[in-house]
Amino acid sequence: MAADAEAALAASPPDTEAASDRLDELVRWADTEWAGHPYRPVEVRFLALCRPSGLDDRTRQDLFYVAGRAAMALDLGHLEAAEREIRRMEQVGSVKSRET
Repeated sequence: MAADAEAALAASPPDTEAASDRLDELVRWADTEWAGHPYRPVEVRFLALCRPSGLDDRTRQDLFYVAGRAAMALDLGHLEAAEREIRRMEQVGSVKSRET
């Protein structure tokens, strides 16, 4: 699914509708199959927050940075720190969405 979305975005011109459809599928799959897995909130939330077309590059970079911090916390076994970073990521995404 993710590879299909990447291919749609890499096309010239990018097929954003197809990529959006693939992301919808990915989110539905993650919500059902990976709902309890700790990595699910980081990756799926990151993709969903980066989705709006009005976000600037800096906002996407901010989201990527915070998502990376959350993933590293999970890798190190610090669930509380990962949850804190996920909340930060959602705050960055929600503030930037309101600004646009």
